[in-house]
Amino acid sequence: SMLAQEISTGNTNNTSSQTLGDRIKILTEACVAVHPNLSSAFVQQPQGDQPGNSSTQQSRESGDEIEEMANSYFQKIYTSEQSIDEVVNMLKRFKVSGTQKENDIFACMIHNLFDEYRFFSKYPEKELRITGILFGKLIQHQLVSSITLGIALRYVLEALRKPPGPLTETTSNSGKMFRFGMFALEQFKERLHEWPQYCSHIVQIPHLKEGYATLVQEIEGAMVETQNKSSAGSIGSATNDSNSVLSEKKQSNEGVPSTVSLLRVTDVGGNVVTANNPEAKTADIINAPPRVAKFGPKLGRAVNIIEEDVQHEPPPDSVLDKVQFLINNVTMSNVDSKAASLKDLLQPKYFGWLGNYLVVKRISTQPNFHSVYLAFLEQLGDYGRGLVEAILSSVYLNIGKLLRSPKITTSSSERSLLKNLGSWLGQITLARSKPILQITLDCKELLYQGYENGMLIAVTPFVAKILEGAKKSVVFRPPNPWVMGLLSVFRALYGVDDLKMNIKFEVDVLCKNLSVQFEDIPMRADDLAKRIAPVKTRNPDFNIKSIVSSQSPGPNNSSSNSVGQGGDGKPNIQPTSMSLSTPALQVGSPLTSNGSNDQQQTVIPNLASYVTINPNLNHFFQQLATSGDTSNINNATLKRNVPIAVDRAIREIIQPVVERSVTIACITTKEIVVKDFAMESDENKMRKAAQLMVANLAGSLALVTCREPLRASVSTHLRQLLVNSASANSSESTNVQLSDEVQSVIDQCVNTCSNDNLDLGCMLIEKAATEKAVRDMDEAIAPSLQTRKKHREQTGQPFYDMSIFNSTNQRYPAALPESLRPKPVGLRSEQLHVYEAFQRIPRQPNVPAQQQGGASNAISPASDAAGSMGNKDAAKFNVESFTRIAMKLENVITTLLTAAGSRAPEITLSILPADHEVKQLLFASKQMTTSVPAAGQLAAPEQDSVLQFAQNIFKRLYELRLSEPLRLEAFVGLLDSLNGCCRQLSKDIGTWATYAPTETDGQRKLHRTVLLLLLRSNLLQVTELDIYLCERVDSGRNIVWLEFTMAFIRTALHEKIVNPNDLPHVLNVLNKLSIGNAHSHQISQLLSFIQEVSGLSSKADKGRSTPDNVAVTVSGLNALVGKPDKPTHQESSSMSSASLNNLAGATKRALDSIELISRKDPENLVQHVTLLLDGWMRLNSDGTGQNKTMQFIQLLQQNGIGKDEEQTERFFRVSTEILVRNVLKNASVEESKSQALKQLNYLFIDEYGKLVSVLMRHLNSGGSSEQIASQRISLLNQILGVTMRTMMADYERSKRERVRWDQRPWFRLLLNLVMNLNSPSSTLDPISYGILSVFGSAFHVVQPLVIPGFAFAWLELISHRMFLSNLLLVKGQKGWALAHQLLIDIFLFLEPHLRKTELTDSIRHLYKGTLRVLLVLLHDFPAFLSGYHLSFCNVIPENCVQMRNIVLSAISRGMTLPDPFTPDLKVDKLPEVNKSPVILSNVVGPLSSIREGLDSFLKTRQPADFVQTLLSFLCKNGINELDSARVNSLVLYVGMHAIAKMQNSQVAPSFAHTAEMEIILRLMDLNDSGRYTCLNAIANQLRYPSSHTNYFSHVMLFLFSEAKDESVREQVTRVLLERLIVHRPHPWGLLVTFIELIKNQRYQFWTHPFTRCATEIENLFERVAKTCMTPGTKLSALGVE
Repeated sequence: SMLAQEISTGNTNNTSSQTLGDRIKILTEACVAVHPNLSSAFVQQPQGDQPGNSSTQQSRESGDEIEEMANSYFQKIYTSEQSIDEVVNMLKRFKVSGTQKENDIFACMIHNLFDEYRFFSKYPEKELRITGILFGKLIQHQLVSSITLGIALRYVLEALRKPPGPLTETTSNSGKMFRFGMFALEQFKERLHEWPQYCSHIVQIPHLKEGYATLVQEIEGAMVETQNKSSAGSIGSATNDSNSVLSEKKQSNEGVPSTVSLLRVTDVGGNVVTANNPEAKTADIINAPPRVAKFGPKLGRAVNIIEEDVQHEPPPDSVLDKVQFLINNVTMSNVDSKAASLKDLLQPKYFGWLGNYLVVKRISTQPNFHSVYLAFLEQLGDYGRGLVEAILSSVYLNIGKLLRSPKITTSSSERSLLKNLGSWLGQITLARSKPILQITLDCKELLYQGYENGMLIAVTPFVAKILEGAKKSVVFRPPNPWVMGLLSVFRALYGVDDLKMNIKFEVDVLCKNLSVQFEDIPMRADDLAKRIAPVKTRNPDFNIKSIVSSQSPGPNNSSSNSVGQGGDGKPNIQPTSMSLSTPALQVGSPLTSNGSNDQQQTVIPNLASYVTINPNLNHFFQQLATSGDTSNINNATLKRNVPIAVDRAIREIIQPVVERSVTIACITTKEIVVKDFAMESDENKMRKAAQLMVANLAGSLALVTCREPLRASVSTHLRQLLVNSASANSSESTNVQLSDEVQSVIDQCVNTCSNDNLDLGCMLIEKAATEKAVRDMDEAIAPSLQTRKKHREQTGQPFYDMSIFNSTNQRYPAALPESLRPKPVGLRSEQLHVYEAFQRIPRQPNVPAQQQGGASNAISPASDAAGSMGNKDAAKFNVESFTRIAMKLENVITTLLTAAGSRAPEITLSILPADHEVKQLLFASKQMTTSVPAAGQLAAPEQDSVLQFAQNIFKRLYELRLSEPLRLEAFVGLLDSLNGCCRQLSKDIGTWATYAPTETDGQRKLHRTVLLLLLRSNLLQVTELDIYLCERVDSGRNIVWLEFTMAFIRTALHEKIVNPNDLPHVLNVLNKLSIGNAHSHQISQLLSFIQEVSGLSSKADKGRSTPDNVAVTVSGLNALVGKPDKPTHQESSSMSSASLNNLAGATKRALDSIELISRKDPENLVQHVTLLLDGWMRLNSDGTGQNKTMQFIQLLQQNGIGKDEEQTERFFRVSTEILVRNVLKNASVEESKSQALKQLNYLFIDEYGKLVSVLMRHLNSGGSSEQIASQRISLLNQILGVTMRTMMADYERSKRERVRWDQRPWFRLLLNLVMNLNSPSSTLDPISYGILSVFGSAFHVVQPLVIPGFAFAWLELISHRMFLSNLLLVKGQKGWALAHQLLIDIFLFLEPHLRKTELTDSIRHLYKGTLRVLLVLLHDFPAFLSGYHLSFCNVIPENCVQMRNIVLSAISRGMTLPDPFTPDLKVDKLPEVNKSPVILSNVVGPLSSIREGLDSFLKTRQPADFVQTLLSFLCKNGINELDSARVNSLVLYVGMHAIAKMQNSQVAPSFAHTAEMEIILRLMDLNDSGRYTCLNAIANQLRYPSSHTNYFSHVMLFLFSEAKDESVREQVTRVLLERLIVHRPHPWGLLVTFIELIKNQRYQFWTHPFTRCATEIENLFERVAKTCMTPGTKLSALGVE
């Protein structure tokens, strides 16, 4: 086309002497010069010659010779006969040589090198390196230029974008193109500064940023240097180099598409300015005509290419209906089945129709279902790739249509569609780490052109929604340069004067979603300054109104006082936080008093939509009309004049009110905050506290100050406007006297309208004062904030402001009490609550429904406003009343929790009295909502207000802390009250809950608590929750949500919030996962508990039927238990018979399962696995490198190992069997003194452990880093599951065959896995907790009660330094629960054996090993033992005193115990006794059946017969024997309740006459055995100094002194004494209690006969007394004779 154009224009551009043939000749020579290979096609023939003559033959021979010489030079390079630098110098000579032959050789070599590019991936490594260096040097030394240079740069960029491949792999083709690109780039990186845009493409390559950070930083530095130079230099100096790409690109024909995006410098007229463009002179630029903004150019194909509606071929009607029905019914719970149905239903050729249908009918209108459609596309897999492309094509097509639409700035529906498409585009591209190509859609240029053309109102939400997709992307999340570039544009736009608040709001929301601080975004206002400035008048992007059309010129109408900038130069003050389209209220804006029709427009836009006109005034207008009055006083007059009056009144008083309020508030706040936060180093906390306080103070002051002046001003302006309207209509004269009747109506209208709209004006002024105060406060404390930030960045240490202590003129902080003085640790949480209490809930104006929907400029018609007027008062009442109640409720709770201090986590609604202010406020909120007329049938505006308020409360729930349960309950109570008048709320809450934040463990815990509270209040449907949890568990693949679901169900059933029959989907999933899963034992325990609960509920409600699927679950559980072998020592164990039977039969079930699975194995499976293992052994024995290892791993993956679950299970099961059999078979026998021991050779097992480790580290099936981590955890879960199941089957097989089972091979195998997978590794460290969790769950499955023969190996594995210590060191104590379960496992195994008086040698050794583990934990992790002391004591037999003492002696790390032997030690005076210890065990679990009655008795002593029936509950089911676990929980729970009551009570109650003491005394009525168990439960709480130790020490001494039966005193002494006569350690509280007992004469300990019943006993007491007393104390002083 270029050639034809040149030929066609040749005659006009050249002299007449040149013929058409001459022009063709010139063009032909130019083409051959650039592309020598075309020489044969353009060989010139003399006129009259025929093809095949001598001239043609000579040309061909010459071409062949040149080709041969060029190849010879390349051969010399590759054979090292000639260096690359020598060849480059030679090419330089050839290029500028006047010899045609040398020029042709140069061109031929360049052409051949470029032509070989497509074969570079097949080059050997050496040749590839040489070629890359040569390629880069051609660019570095400017041997290629113009189009050729563009092609070269494009080739290098394409090569760099190829995947790099394994770092150590150099033989395969993977990564070769990337290495070629790196070789070339290294040569010409010194020239990269010439092409900044090319650099930006390079630095955006993900794998380049990850693996070559230094190179990327170097390139970015070159970009910054170029930008600095370009900004410092003149416009014309940007392209001085005549050989630069810019000049060469300009010389080339502009019709040729560029292969590299290069920098082009343009003048104000858009002309390219280069060194070779002499026409672009400075004078031309200055005198250039003004630029005109155009929307569309350079925005990309999506906007510029206007395509006709493509008629996609639809499928047949029968298929079409089915597909549409399928799409209509797809949900998150059925995407799998729907995707499978679509594959069978629709052929790929119809994807164009389906993609367009989804975009037009679904995606653009249903943003809430985007996640469903994305999941649906994911399930389609490879089949759906064409559909994704069709959807993306349709999205771009419809985006272009909407952006070109003339209604896009006025139609809220079109903007909504565009916004939804932007959200989808971001999720399907950026969220999947796929770019949005600039050639398709240039988002940055779109923002700039939107700014120039007044389309930001549509473009900003669209681009913001696109960028939201980057928040979960590894590639595009900040600080990705492309995203940060767009954010810098947003920040520049944010600072434009008079920009509408809803546009700024979109930017704020985007920054929050991307977790980017607005202040951290780089500011690039210069780029925006180069764009065409928009006209702000009548621009939908700006809050500017043209109000000067009829004003006479004068000082009051000067441009300096235009809207948006006050006459005093003060910044804008925005009036409201609602979606009002109001402009910036101006401080000191001009007033106009002319009431002409030309000025019926308010400075505050859209104000007419929010004013209230009382419909009752129509009655007065009708009376005027009836009386024949012709004055223009009617409803239309009011609607026209009331907004003007309100607007003038606001602008009249806003300046003095705001200035006074803000000044007072800022001074007060600054003084207080600077003092309070002097020792607080976190500037964010200081800024937030100052903003909250100053906003509250300024808003309140403004509200109080403006109310009466505003009322008077509105009345004055409205009266004048109404009088002018009546006078103008009555007569030509302005002095006409109005009748008394008209004056009366005017007065009535003025009074009514001023009162009705007073709150609206106050709210606007209050908001203006609030926002100005926040801005001024930020300026006032900016130096303090900057000092803190700079000090931390420079020194790494926190900053403390010591200046407040140095001033001698200040009274504070020296005069403050010690507890309130600033301390270096900063503000405590309860102190920060004081500032958080300043949080204001925004006042809600009466907003029409269409305004709440978000339409920026829509003004409701007058008829609609009048029609909805009747509902406004009710909506206002609901929202404002609830706002006041909510604010007061939060303040009351804050005060209560602050006063409670460390006891705040124990305060709940249930312990508050009925007349407490919190309960009274909740009751008031309930009464208010139930009193609303037609509850549950609210009008649309009212319902929207209620739902908006409820959504704000729901969001606050997830900003609270678990340590404040009272606040959580109160907020849920408010939601419950709102649900009484708006039934839609309970439906919406289910949707809101699905979007709750659950990324971290803390967020999930809070989410679980909120769900339980919502369920308890019936605000959440159980059926919705059942489906929600089932989807999150994902058939067991999501381990995190599986654990969440199990914990949630367990808590919900304990607290009787849900019935297990209402969770059929979850139960079915748990039933499937109860076999062959790492969590199978935990799931089985949960299912057993569910079965018990179901049994209890069925007994309580026999007539109630259960769903079939629940029955299937229970029957499946029964089948799982099976018929196990008889357990040993069942009568001595604290476990139930069912649990012991279940554990003992686990090996039998494992063997049955493996036998069933192995029947489907291929015939040659063993041989095939043996060959693979043999290959791996040989590979390691040969000592080959990493390459061979990776090839073997690829071989395994090709066989499905690691990818296909069935193949993986077979491989590891058969491998384990082969290895163990081989180790035992090849064992050698060595003679020892007493027996023949087999010496095992573990070489094969060790190598197998390495194989598993390598496979884990190199498993990568694609996806994000989170997905790869999940894949690795899943693989380990499967490997250990297969290993444990195989070991259990092997153990069971040995039992059946009556042969001795050897645990050593299995121990060695698991030990290798533990050490290899838990050693430090950059690959596995990010998933270390997941690895430890899988190992812990696997060890739990094969606990000693399941395989007793593995007990010694099991104990060594769980206590190994690479497992137990790492598990307990996991951040956030995540691993403590699992470690606790494993210790419980060993205690449960030892329990029945330890209860015997005689121990076998093996059990004695196992017991000693367990003691050593406990001693290590006591030294290294004492807080762990202390937190779980209750559950440990539940399973440690009473006769194991030393083991129990070890647990009870544990204290928190860093605590220093007071010396218990200190004379006159006052335990009550110790500060520690006011703090409660951390209890991690489940205290209330064993008490679930009597929890309700127990709580009631402790509060009200009702029911009266509770204490009498208590003892029967404490017995085991069906056995007249006390359950020690229930007793331990009861004693601790009662004590905790008593402590809380005493600490919350102003007057200390009588210790002896409390409900708690009545229960403990009732326990003393048991027989000797039962009483001994209860006293042991009390003694278990005598630990380190705490409120528990103090209370139970008093209880023990009280029982001794007040007991009526001497046997009680004797048993108290026995319990204390037997814990002291064993070896150390001894709990601190035990020593203190016993010393007090024998030392205090009040108890007369030595006078009791049991101390002298025998000489041995008497000597024992004396020895203990001497041990417990300080040296030098005589026993006679204690009463010992």
